[in-house]
Amino acid sequence: MRCSPAQGHLGHCVLSVTGLACAAIALFPVMAQAQEQAQAQAQADFSARQPVLEEIIVTARRRSETLQEVPGAVSAFSENLIGNLQADDLSGLQYAVPNLYLEEGDASNAVIFLRGVGQNDSLAFVESGVAVYVDDVFISRTQAAFLDLFDVERVEVLRGPQGTLYGRNSPGGAIKFISSAPPDAFEADFEIGGGRFEFLTLKGRVGGPIIKDKLHAKLAVALTNHDGINRNSFTGKRDGDTESLAWRGALTFTPNDDLTVTLTADGKLDRPDTSKSPIRETPLLAFPDAFNAPSEGVILPPNDDPFVVETNANGLNDLTSFGFTLKADWQISESWSLESISAYRDMDFDLVLDTDGSPLPVLDVSLFQDQWQVSQEFRASYDNGRGFTFTGGVFYFHDSDLTLSGFDAQAGALPAFGLPLALFAPNSQLADTDQRTDSIAVFGHSTIDLSDSLSLELGLRYTYDEKSSRRRFELFAPDIRVAQDFPPFLAGVGTPLNTISGKEDWDALTPKIALSYAPRDGLLTYASVSRGFKSGGFDGRGSTEFEFQPFSPEKVWTFEGGVKSSWLENRLAMNATYFYSRYRDLQVTSFGRDAETGFFQSLFSNAAAARIQGVEFELAARPLDRLSINATVGFLDAEYKEFITLVNGVPEDVSDRDLINSPKWNASLGATWEQPVGNGLLGVFHLDAAYRGDVANEITDSPTLRQDEYILLNAFISVKTDDDRWELRAGGKNITGREIRVQGFNLAEFPGVETAFFSNRRSWDLRLFYHF
Repeated sequence: MRCSPAQGHLGHCVLSVTGLACAAIALFPVMAQAQEQAQAQAQADFSARQPVLEEIIVTARRRSETLQEVPGAVSAFSENLIGNLQADDLSGLQYAVPNLYLEEGDASNAVIFLRGVGQNDSLAFVESGVAVYVDDVFISRTQAAFLDLFDVERVEVLRGPQGTLYGRNSPGGAIKFISSAPPDAFEADFEIGGGRFEFLTLKGRVGGPIIKDKLHAKLAVALTNHDGINRNSFTGKRDGDTESLAWRGALTFTPNDDLTVTLTADGKLDRPDTSKSPIRETPLLAFPDAFNAPSEGVILPPNDDPFVVETNANGLNDLTSFGFTLKADWQISESWSLESISAYRDMDFDLVLDTDGSPLPVLDVSLFQDQWQVSQEFRASYDNGRGFTFTGGVFYFHDSDLTLSGFDAQAGALPAFGLPLALFAPNSQLADTDQRTDSIAVFGHSTIDLSDSLSLELGLRYTYDEKSSRRRFELFAPDIRVAQDFPPFLAGVGTPLNTISGKEDWDALTPKIALSYAPRDGLLTYASVSRGFKSGGFDGRGSTEFEFQPFSPEKVWTFEGGVKSSWLENRLAMNATYFYSRYRDLQVTSFGRDAETGFFQSLFSNAAAARIQGVEFELAARPLDRLSINATVGFLDAEYKEFITLVNGVPEDVSDRDLINSPKWNASLGATWEQPVGNGLLGVFHLDAAYRGDVANEITDSPTLRQDEYILLNAFISVKTDDDRWELRAGGKNITGREIRVQGFNLAEFPGVETAFFSNRRSWDLRLFYHF
């Protein structure tokens, strides 16, 4: 039977998976009757196989070293650890990293905050505060940065500014996705699973040599389908479903021992039936007449159930992304090596979003985005083998983004918000924005051993950014519905309104100085100071010259100190970090009405400064051969030092608000128990719990949209062969059914409502894994 996204409901596939699971469960009595001798042998094999903590090799400093050797705050996840967390995408890792917030936003974008630094906006003019890399290639768009976790060797999360080695847009940190390399011998991995909400996943990966010792290849594919977790009471459909197909392939050519060339290509198609709809958290005063006729308003109450929406415009949420990377590693001599990374990526994203969260056409928006980027990096590395290393290079990046965006405002409702009806007879507006970015950087980073136990790090990067943007506006008559069926080819046929454009450049020096001390093997202390930088730009929502003024880069100085330790012959690892950051020129969005004109206004500017300090703790332990434990604790003390924004059309100091997506406390605890059951089989049970304190989800810190503190529970139980060839797993996420608000929008001034998006509901699945 063939299963594909085009088939929609995949009940037959899920039934097949369930039947397979039932057959496997029938084997449990056989396991229970295993002989004691087989159990003893399995236990002996198991103990000899996994006596200590898993050692993860990372490249956070652009060279290979163990996680505990890096003098900085880094979290790393191998493919095995990712599986234990049941993480199908990047958001599944967030609770296992202290002070990390990572959710899918309203526009299928990655909303990433690390140590209180990030960006909630999904439009192209806004740069992320946490850089995402796939195989050392920077991903500039947040929609393409919400990565599926398949075909993965490891994921690294680098906390704090990464200005020296990783450059622009990493003041909060960087997330590195490293895909698996083509294997030296033939290997194959397959996964099939099904579960609640018609969930189906099919994953496969094959690889091996084409020409022995010279040419190796791999191909990985992941298909994911599930109905939306919400029900739309207006349309009768499920809301926010997923129908995606992702793939990745690689060829590695090794002509000799000194040169390795790798060509990697990947892509993703996401074609759901609907976009995600927001929940009305407050009543909405709406006007049902869409043709400017006078009418009495109706009040729509807030939604009672956060998983039952009521929207009229949510029929589009398509994503297509593609990229390829050519990487060459040349070991020139015993001390010198050169690396070149050439990359191209593009993305098409189309969205229709019912902003007001109601079944009436009050304010619907649409977005058609076409983006591509090219980048080139050359790096030279030197290691004299006597305590001196150096990495330096040059980096070029170009990004081109064309966005057609439109909104459909029900003109009959405008007088309720103090807006003159006569000026808004055409109630549909289209804006096309053409944005270009060019960035050039040179960098160097060196480590000097001052003694056997004392090391000094010095790094410096110079970045030059140039950005240009042009926005053109057109108005349409009320009978042309932008948000529901406006095709991009109609651009230019409306009534011209105005055109605005701008060009600006910025540069920045981002240094790093660090001192580390290792009095013994397994103990490392360090202190560092570093600077981060996020590029400036032009307000992609601005419709006037005033709103379109350039905003400046965001800058941060961070001071950090920490200790890393390993104990009990590498059965216990404990890491702790303290950091203190000073931010200035924070880029924030202000919504409101102009006090003089009464018009709705959106202003993106450098309106704030902040001070953030915190503590992070990570623990990994293997107290028993059968038991593994992981734990984290994060504390954030974050406050604005200044924050001026529009309140009722008047500038006001709101520095007493909480920084968004920055809970004061967060923690996690995970435990895995592996029990030999005989006949070459292992039983595995895993439970992880995560705590997150109350948090503001949007910039106004509305009490209605805050998320209260909560505890999240996930678990799975599985049986697998002791050679890791087969595994049958039953898992559950959000077991207690917590209702978790992950993003909010305070649109109280226009169109007069506060809306929110919620995380996934309680779910379960059954999966079968095979490795050859």
